[in-house]
Amino acid sequence: MKCVFFSVIAITMISFNAVALDVKQRFDHLDANKSGFLTEDELEPQPQLLSTFTRWDKNQDKQISLLEFKDYLTNNLY
Repeated sequence: MKCVFFSVIAITMISFNAVALDVKQRFDHLDANKSGFLTEDELEPQPQLLSTFTRWDKNQDKQISLLEFKDYLTNNLY
């Protein structure tokens, strides 16, 4: 029984790490100028993302941080 429990815990941790890596990879792909932030210009080729830009930009600084990107995806897409 303990073996099953630890197996489930291990699989859960691996899947959370995989999701975090996937979010970071998506962010890095969109961050064309590698500034560490996404701007409206960088999201223009992605109209479905650009249309929700203001909802992502929690601090209204006209750029999306990795944390804002992760929070939005976690709360709205997963």
